[in-house]
Amino acid sequence: MMENSSSLLLLRLLLLLAVFLNQFVSSYPNVTLKSGDLAVTIYLPSSLAQNGSNGAYYEGSRFEHGSMIGSITRKNKNNNQNHVLYGTDTWRVPHDPAWPESGVGLASEFGVGDNGDFCPYRCGWYGVNNVTNGVLGFNEARHGEAFLKIGVGALIKGSCPACDSISGYKFNSPYKFESLPRWTMSQPSVGTIAMQHEAHVKNYGYRIQKNIRLDGNTLYVTTTLVNLGIEPFSTVWYSHHFFSCDGRHIGAGYEVDMDLRASSYPIGSAIRGDGGMAGLYEEPGVLQMWSKELSNYAHVKRSDTNVKVRIHRAVEPGVRIKAEFVKDEMTAGSFGLKACGTWIGEEIPEVKQHDDKLSMYGFNLYIEEGILSPEPQLLISLKPNQSKSWTQRLVIQDDDQLPLPPLTELMQTSQKGASILLSSSAGGSSKNYRTIIHAAIIPAAMVALAMLAVLSTRQQQQQRYVSLPDAE
Repeated sequence: MMENSSSLLLLRLLLLLAVFLNQFVSSYPNVTLKSGDLAVTIYLPSSLAQNGSNGAYYEGSRFEHGSMIGSITRKNKNNNQNHVLYGTDTWRVPHDPAWPESGVGLASEFGVGDNGDFCPYRCGWYGVNNVTNGVLGFNEARHGEAFLKIGVGALIKGSCPACDSISGYKFNSPYKFESLPRWTMSQPSVGTIAMQHEAHVKNYGYRIQKNIRLDGNTLYVTTTLVNLGIEPFSTVWYSHHFFSCDGRHIGAGYEVDMDLRASSYPIGSAIRGDGGMAGLYEEPGVLQMWSKELSNYAHVKRSDTNVKVRIHRAVEPGVRIKAEFVKDEMTAGSFGLKACGTWIGEEIPEVKQHDDKLSMYGFNLYIEEGILSPEPQLLISLKPNQSKSWTQRLVIQDDDQLPLPPLTELMQTSQKGASILLSSSAGGSSKNYRTIIHAAIIPAAMVALAMLAVLSTRQQQQQRYVSLPDAE
């Protein structure tokens, strides 16, 4: 009897903790773009928070701070059900803003999501040379000196828990900031926000400009990268796409269609096997024993226009899956995601221009219990004073279970002209989440429990750091 009472008490405490942590998330400084029943939340960088530079949803050293776009809400027109896409409740919970992995939604990274600061030769699909892993000046910096992580700012070499005086760049371990990154924000037009950030260290410098616009059922996220230094550089960029729907873990009902054609297998065939399939994708993590085979959890089929991955089995806690697709000279990195009666299609039109500043670098698919992440990777090459812009164009609509036209055709006919509203911060407040919870709403004991959970999680993460892509 005593054991049952204790279990019930623990369950109630956990439920209260979940409510409490949800209050944390909803209070992070943000701007919401609205169009009819569609709303998109942009979580703001630290320097744009009210009352100083604390309280941002993301304060880590991996993802670009201006790319925290998620918590997308919409209503299905067929059944009037409300849905939450790219939510905050299935990835790295309880949430720790300082942990490098704690991004949301369209969180993007300059780099390849792996260790090392530089790839000297035969990099990516086209075997290019001299590609940085999103960092500038790392090799020249001494232990304790600053280097740049593009989109993040100036970090201190050797300051991460997994670092030592001779180790290379650790993409997934938290570095200390030399100085807090500064961002500015403006509203150039109704339904649009623009943010900007720049950083310099010795011979290196960059400027990031973000322009985020919601028009009807289409979200446009334009990124412009400028080389402000005196040295040229080439870097990889990708959006992680922490996709989930309504807090449902990845399993049956989730699908992704990718604009990929490369394969030596007959069209229409199912792809199965161990450690990836020659001609379609590879799974090096299976051989390294940190990931599971995609074919154990999904049916993978290809046609003459795409590769379809349909999840048929629930992904268990702790399981990681990563498929690295082989070179496809036809792809522009487009894909479509399906879940809970919703279809989201993304394309980046600039990839089709085939200029010397921007090209495809690779195409990966990453899956855990809480996220389904198609990751087309781009290579950006800039000489001093050069700039390059690219736009993620996402169409969000009902999935009517009907045959869909090709991604590019569907996006060209997407809805236009919906009314747009701009609102800031859930509940009209952008106060620091650490100070807004009043004792009259949440008992002090729950506050202590939540903070202990966050601190414990951070401590365990630092102790268990391993150099694996997207490792916990």
